[in-house]
Amino acid sequence: MKLKRVFILYSERSGSNLLRVLLGNHPDLSAPVSPQFFDSFTPHIERFGDLRKRENCTTLISRLITYANHPFSNWNLTVSGDDIYSQFTPENFIETVDALYATKAREENKLGYVCKERHLFNYGGLVMSGLSDVNWIFLHRDPRDVVSSWLKNNMLYFTAYEAAQSWKEDQKKCLALHHAYNLSYHQLSYEELITDTEQTLSPLLSYLDLNIDEQCFQNEQQNAEANRNVLWKNLNKPIDSSNKKNYVDILSKKQTLIVESVCKQLMKKLGYQLETDGQWSPAIGKTNYQYFNKVKELLNQKMRSNKETSNLLQDRQNLKHELINSL
Repeated sequence: MKLKRVFILYSERSGSNLLRVLLGNHPDLSAPVSPQFFDSFTPHIERFGDLRKRENCTTLISRLITYANHPFSNWNLTVSGDDIYSQFTPENFIETVDALYATKAREENKLGYVCKERHLFNYGGLVMSGLSDVNWIFLHRDPRDVVSSWLKNNMLYFTAYEAAQSWKEDQKKCLALHHAYNLSYHQLSYEELITDTEQTLSPLLSYLDLNIDEQCFQNEQQNAEANRNVLWKNLNKPIDSSNKKNYVDILSKKQTLIVESVCKQLMKKLGYQLETDGQWSPAIGKTNYQYFNKVKELLNQKMRSNKETSNLLQDRQNLKHELINSL
């Protein structure tokens, strides 16, 4: 039977892991934690040489296996690089990544896989040039809640302006894929997903040509992934339909104004209503504000980053450097 590939386009803190886990509850889909193969290895892919040569490609596969088996993603693959190469004979990076996801699916006795690699919108052309029959999903969330989540959890972004800018750029790239490559996708919002999970996921499962399965409509209560990252702490809890408009209690009026001013055009396009006039602009000028805001970001990162999750990510980063530098 043909391998089913499901790729999720999203901006971080938009519920992508919840969607991944729910789809992974389907008996036909494997949905492992993403090792972030694309962001981690594409900048260094030339160091592996011509991947049409078995020796080079097997080296890449072996390193991707080691990376996927790191405790952060914890794939527990038991096959060798030679085994995967012999079965799939990939000739480029995307075919190699596809072979690993397919191997993970087969080890779980599944017919397909869900891939939610970070920043997939940057690799849409690469994916489409190397793979056929990819099913795309575009998931989005209210930027005010995305910004609130970053500020609340002390991870990656520490000012409303930087987090809002990131959300805006991510949505622009997701939407641009449709126009640049005529890419079609199933679009849904995080708010719809948690408000009426069955009503939202049933059309998605039909789009994916999968049988409707009630297991997809609820979280697994013993999900060990929740302990690996402070940002995943809700993965072993029941879906909370009230987990929206959190920004009302987290963001100040000025922060809400900043977010809506940065994101207003895309908010309107995606169906999010503004609560301000969205007319904020920095008194010191946009260029100066961006500079001083970046300094503030860096200081906050140093002082407030969540240590436990940061240490695990740093350990994985060290592993990546070892795998690349040993070539």
